[in-house]
Amino acid sequence: MLLRPAPARPIRVAVAKGARAADSPELAIDQERAEALALADPRVARLLAGNAFDFLYAVPLGQAESASWRAPRPGPGCQANTCAHVTFYDYTDGGTVEAVVELASGRVVDAWADPTARPGASQTVLPHALAVAAADPQVTAVLGEIKPGDLMMVPMSAWLAGEACHHDWCVDLTFLAPDGSGRVFHVLVNMETEKVARVFYTRGRPDRAYTRPTLQGPRFENGCHEQYDWNVCWEMTAHDGLNFSDATYDGRLIFRSAKVGQVEAWYATWPGGYRDEIGFRSSVPPHLGTLVNDLGDGFEVRQLYTEFLRWPNCICCYRYEQVIRFFANGAFELRFVSHGPGCDDLSIYRPFWRIDLELDNRPNEAVWTFTGNQWQEMAGEEMLPLFQELSPGGEKLFTASGDLGYYWRPVATDPLGLDEGRLFMLRWNENEGDGPIHTGPADTFQPPAGYLDGQPLASENVVLWYVPILKTKKSVPYWCVPDPEPAFSPCEAILRVEPTNDLPQPSLITPIPSPPLSPSPPPLVTPSSPPLVTPSPRPIAGDDAATTILNGGCGACHSIASLNESGQVGPDLSNIGATAGQRVPGLPAEAYLRQSILEPNAFLVADCPGSPCPANVMPRDYAQRLTPQQVELIIAFLLQQGVETDPTQPTLPPAVGAAGATSTPPPTSPERPAQTANILYVLGLVALVILLLVVARRDPRGVA
Repeated sequence: MLLRPAPARPIRVAVAKGARAADSPELAIDQERAEALALADPRVARLLAGNAFDFLYAVPLGQAESASWRAPRPGPGCQANTCAHVTFYDYTDGGTVEAVVELASGRVVDAWADPTARPGASQTVLPHALAVAAADPQVTAVLGEIKPGDLMMVPMSAWLAGEACHHDWCVDLTFLAPDGSGRVFHVLVNMETEKVARVFYTRGRPDRAYTRPTLQGPRFENGCHEQYDWNVCWEMTAHDGLNFSDATYDGRLIFRSAKVGQVEAWYATWPGGYRDEIGFRSSVPPHLGTLVNDLGDGFEVRQLYTEFLRWPNCICCYRYEQVIRFFANGAFELRFVSHGPGCDDLSIYRPFWRIDLELDNRPNEAVWTFTGNQWQEMAGEEMLPLFQELSPGGEKLFTASGDLGYYWRPVATDPLGLDEGRLFMLRWNENEGDGPIHTGPADTFQPPAGYLDGQPLASENVVLWYVPILKTKKSVPYWCVPDPEPAFSPCEAILRVEPTNDLPQPSLITPIPSPPLSPSPPPLVTPSSPPLVTPSPRPIAGDDAATTILNGGCGACHSIASLNESGQVGPDLSNIGATAGQRVPGLPAEAYLRQSILEPNAFLVADCPGSPCPANVMPRDYAQRLTPQQVELIIAFLLQQGVETDPTQPTLPPAVGAAGATSTPPPTSPERPAQTANILYVLGLVALVILLLVVARRDPRGVA
């Protein structure tokens, strides 16, 4: 059976992600002809035989992307800008069926199936997804009759943790809430089961005073640049951002290509998110042109991708920057910036850089990693944690070919010292990202995790995938969000790659001990002086409970009525003092609250807003960032929440951190009288101390 959506005229979506400029190269391709050419090929027909499928899109391949399919090779090959990449989604077997079509001759150069691929945003599937949504009573109860023009975005590739949409291909249809609240109503459609998987709201944001940027020419420019002994070219791709190619320093090849295959966005409120992409037919398109900026000791190539018309006064709009800096000493930096705000306040962004090395134009790199207290040569493919077990100089990796060597050093940028990321070291194989990259199942690091199969790395062409993990901070220090004003708190991931003639040896090295906790924040990130790796999390400021709670970001996740906080990620804390003593049998309220703050995974509630509370959402470093005095202040404050409640009002489902209960407990606790007595006893001691201090000030002889 072939599942074919009914023909539809092009649909223009308000504030449309993936809207294309009039001069976009995609429009030069006849979509129907490319589809027909692919389907006429015996290999494609065999892969789709008897299956339900959709044609998604055909996009042009640039000079660098088509390198694997250029002549000389058996049969037809791609020349400069003559090939298209055609993608179908196979609902029966899952994943995509893809083909490379040489348009001039009308012949298919290559065809293959990728069972783990999940396609990005596509207008082509809009009629199908809308038909499923329009037949669902949950959707019509809120929106009534829905039309394409009601959509905020094109159908976005989305996922939900722990549900079918974690592995099935699902798309998110977004609508403004009809109640005028400014919230976004999400309809997640499972394209494989043809059912609505879930409907939910994300919060609205009030508009702020902000001058929209002026359009500064075309969205992007392909080109090359030669300066400071560097020579590098780049071209915009459909889904993978700028593809930097054939970067040489002093005439020697450093990397063959570098691009960003996806940006995975995660939200605790779903829990789930998007498989975002950057490129000329992606969910977040390029804007304002490609900039080449002189840095004095080097230059950078910078490209902005954004929903330009409404950012930051919108929900579910994104603003990213892809940057590579090239320095006069042969070093270079891979950078990625997220400005937020995305679909909700608490979020995580994971850009996927892919770098094909080929140092000195020799596909035989040696790779060393710092493990424990020594450098060790890597024998086979492996995933490495980016900020763990760094060398005394802060390096994680060393790559070399002949006498050309480079150290790879992640730069700590998280204001709380919670930097995290992954490095995947892979051997180059055909169709493993050298052409267009499709995202994989969510929250799995696929690709590249799906390419790990233990192949040897020694004397091979090494491909490195760099995946930093950028975590939103919604309160002081703000990070990854356009608050309190749009240019204030973007988050940036930096991987610095530095040339060296000092080859590592496998002899033992004494590691530098971690510095003690300090109230001083990490150094600011500047082009001339990047910060050192700082494993110590930043302490939370505050001399009273309310200030400490606000500075700790608790209100970004929890509702706390007495502080006017309305977070919708974790359990409501407005009534926790009345119920904490009944959360865990045998655990008194005070001990329960302390455990929930310092060990948030010890007890998980089942009634977080919208879903059961997942593990590892609440920060697990409060024991390092809070002083014992601050912890006691917070506990005393929480014990007072909900002690006196209006009996005519319903009791809110309470909990703290990751702890809680599955049912609403009575408004009082057996421990309440004892807790009240303890509080009065402490207050009496405080009053006595104050009295003694007053007496001491009046009597210079002091108190005996």
